[in-house]
Amino acid sequence: MPKTAKYINDSEDEDFKPGKEPVDNEEFEEQEESKPVKRKRQENDNYETDKDGNRIFQLSAKRRVTIRAFSSGEGSVDIREFYMDKNTQEMKPGKGICFPLAQWNKLKGLVGDIDDALDALSSTKKQK
Repeated sequence: MPKTAKYINDSEDEDFKPGKEPVDNEEFEEQEESKPVKRKRQENDNYETDKDGNRIFQLSAKRRVTIRAFSSGEGSVDIREFYMDKNTQEMKPGKGICFPLAQWNKLKGLVGDIDDALDALSSTKKQK
């Protein structure tokens, strides 16, 4: 599959598609009320907890970070995109990546270098 340089924006208004009529708010609220609640809110507003006790951190409307354990008991960080299933109207997991703790710690150690590389990239684009 060819790589693309296209940037995909993942903002809060990403559900808007040109050419489609906006959903009536009253109708949307009725649909939300009929859905069963699968997660409960914790006192900490930064995350939710699912029925298995996994912590879920919302990055955007369609992207989440989930902290869970592998079957071996080792922790993992799962960064995943979700999509709306047209048949069941549920959010289903899609593309993503799951880091074992060793790889997650390695990535955290590289954050400074990654930020420096991004800064260098943006400064070279400004010079052109």
